[in-house]
Amino acid sequence: MAMRDIMDYKRVALAINKAKKIALCIHMFPDGDAIGSMLALALALKALKKKFYLFSPSELPHRYNFLPLYGQIKTDIGPNINFDLAIAIDCASHTQLGEFHDKVFKKSEKTIEIDHHAFREAFADISLVDDDAAAVGEIIYHLCELLGVKIGKAIAVPLLVSLIVETGSFRLPTVHAKTFLICSKLISCGVDYYKIVENSYWSRTRAEAMLLGLCFSRLKFLKGEKVAVTTITFKDLKRLGARQEDVDPVADQIRTLKNVQVVLLFREMHGAKWRVSLRSKGSINVGKIAEEFGGGGHPDVAGCYLPKREKEKSRLIGRVLSLV
Repeated sequence: MAMRDIMDYKRVALAINKAKKIALCIHMFPDGDAIGSMLALALALKALKKKFYLFSPSELPHRYNFLPLYGQIKTDIGPNINFDLAIAIDCASHTQLGEFHDKVFKKSEKTIEIDHHAFREAFADISLVDDDAAAVGEIIYHLCELLGVKIGKAIAVPLLVSLIVETGSFRLPTVHAKTFLICSKLISCGVDYYKIVENSYWSRTRAEAMLLGLCFSRLKFLKGEKVAVTTITFKDLKRLGARQEDVDPVADQIRTLKNVQVVLLFREMHGAKWRVSLRSKGSINVGKIAEEFGGGGHPDVAGCYLPKREKEKSRLIGRVLSLV
């Protein structure tokens, strides 16, 4: 770990040790990395006897309900509460916090952001950002060590979920030697690894499978099958009895197609918007493209929002095609 990184960790650890009432917030439409990292940190705060509150601006995916403290995550703040410290986890910008940016973050005495996105916008008093980390869970692991919190079975489970989900079950280019070293130490805590990976990554609901089939049937291939585009509407979700969480794995599954280099999944959202999931096999930096359209992410996994107009949709597709 570089000296700069050590100093960042120390600043965060000092702020946590000083605080008495701490809010942990994750991004809209949270995934296993955000949820797992937040719950692992919450368990560390519990060990330190800190009072903490857990917030998500969106409903939680049900697949993670086996994680400890899952039931304590709230989607509303309730009565006015003031915090000594607010920590944003896995957020590339303040907008990803939704209403909690104004209701929690801006009202806290001190703020921290813990993240690993390469394309991001700083928004907190203290930043702990490592874009070399395969998942935010890696950062939380090192933070727990610095805080002097013993990583036992309870903390190991959500940290493993973070790593498994964010690396696509260890198949993405972000995986490195230290990822496996951390996993080795976590598994040695006595967890049921098979159960964790099955529940968090490999299990699929009937609705998700049907949605996946629908999206594959709608695929439009461009530039000699190098670019794949598909769309999901509210009507699709209602007809199949699917949830928003059932959409999340679809873009990753389309990326497995042999000749496809870039995937664009347009998902209808409230407010006449598209939520766009971009995936790449590495040759095209979709994180940079998403940033141009007000979003962000990683070189191979990114996202953004667009007005629900064909002109905007075509503009984004055109930008991708210009780089393929």
